[in-house]
Amino acid sequence: MEQSKIDLKIKKWGGLASFLLAVSFFVPGSIYLVGNLQTAIGPIAYNLADFLYGPVWSACLITVIFVLREQLSEYAPRRMSLALLAAFLAAGAMVAVALIRSSNRQYHIMHPELNLENSITVLVVWATLVTGVTSVGWHFLGWVQILIGSAGWTSRQLPRPLNLLYFAGGVVSLFVYLFPGNEGLAMLLGMIISIWQGILLWNAK
Repeated sequence: MEQSKIDLKIKKWGGLASFLLAVSFFVPGSIYLVGNLQTAIGPIAYNLADFLYGPVWSACLITVIFVLREQLSEYAPRRMSLALLAAFLAAGAMVAVALIRSSNRQYHIMHPELNLENSITVLVVWATLVTGVTSVGWHFLGWVQILIGSAGWTSRQLPRPLNLLYFAGGVVSLFVYLFPGNEGLAMLLGMIISIWQGILLWNAK
């Protein structure tokens, strides 16, 4: 009985992490898209986006996969161990992206006399670096989603439609590096998966 209570608490934490992961998929992208550094709260908003996009996203992803590994490892131990490893790699890449974004922005703010925002070389190098490391994160997230979808399908521990969403999200995420325009779709699928997974974990009995 005591062990069951502990398992339920772990799943509750996994549910909370999954809901927060959904927020981390949506909010940072919105801030990056419409944010303005020239406003009074612009830097604060961007710092929040970096925090959600990197540390929060990474911690939530690892927490969710850890909880799912506890649930599915009896049926697919190797796949869930690989999924947790891939989650760590995806998390590391996304934290790196957030730190690169934040460091670059702070340097621009601290040295306005350099007028770096108008330097073609700086912009090209920065965009290439951020896009490349982001693609690494999405690629490993794709493997995470495919492995969980596979483990959930064969074990029948997750709903079939959710497993199909995991497969779809995984395929899209895997190839964001080839098709950068699909990053928005990968975010949308990741957000839907996270919300659904959060509901399942939170309502676990």
